Amino acid sequence: MKPKFLFFATFVFSFYFIDGTQASIRIKRSINWNGNNWAMKCDFNGNNLSNVKISSDKCGGKCAETTGCTHFTWTNYNGGTCWMKSGNVSPNDAFETSDSSMVCGYMQNPVNGDVIGTKYSGVLATRHAATKVGACQLPEADYASGIHPVALGDISSLGNLKFKPGLCGHILRVDCGHGSVDIVVNNANLGGGLDLYSSSWDLATGHKPPGQDWCSVQATTRNLFSNSGPRCYYNPSSEMNNDYYHQLGLFNVGGKVVDSANLGGHQGSWNSITGYFSFDGGPVGRDATVTFKYTDGSSFAVLLNDCKKVMAMHTWS
Repeated sequence: MKPKFLFFATFVFSFYFIDGTQASIRIKRSINWNGNNWAMKCDFNGNNLSNVKISSDKCGGKCAETTGCTHFTWTNYNGGTCWMKSGNVSPNDAFETSDSSMVCGYMQNPVNGDVIGTKYSGVLATRHAATKVGACQLPEADYASGIHPVALGDISSLGNLKFKPGLCGHILRVDCGHGSVDIVVNNANLGGGLDLYSSSWDLATGHKPPGQDWCSVQATTRNLFSNSGPRCYYNPSSEMNNDYYHQLGLFNVGGKVVDSANLGGHQGSWNSITGYFSFDGGPVGRDATVTFKYTDGSSFAVLLNDCKKVMAMHTWS
């Protein structure tokens, strides 16, 4: 395959093959990652999964909702094209280009040792008959549209998506052969696989009678709520006005996984299998800072006074 033109240079050039795919000559320089996982004037080599004509600001979101996409590059080819790519990748795999309009990025790592887009296949799925709040005790909120509940298990086929409290409120994408369905982890199914609530089961299996099915599942960067950005909540079932005891959780984290939390110098511990940390000791003032640390080493801090107090838990069916 030959490029449209040849050139001689000691700088960085980008060019397109006749079939429209984009290539670049690289040099190693430090890339300035904005918001940790995207940058300008950069590219990843090969591993093209699919492409779509779309504006640059929507390329990352398109990758996040595309099965198997782990990283992406946007170029101005054909008026603006998002090149979605697959396979394990790290920021060190990106290289700088001379094209200031190009954007590249990668999906944030949601689980230790895993990347967004890793798909686990042959996972046992069953039908969850009950209507309940679920072990995660997620609060009443303005939830994103098109998400359906699941009680997440811990069998080996789930890989790094085995249930743990840090996955409460995360959006997974399941496919049982009838199209993908976005499911929210609201409950635990220890000893089992994907225990799909009735709404999830019907969509994922094509209204199959209750029983068993075998599906693929992967993590996404989709947010739990209709608004953006992390949100700190008190556990609706806990005390909310005790200066010596607090139960706090962080949701809407865009695929990141919370691993630990600290409140005003007090280290929290997971409150059973809920999505909340318990903090003992104090007193702790309302101006104290809660710092949640993610498995990727980054963190999010919020004032205790900004953690939302909602008295009711959401009931899922």
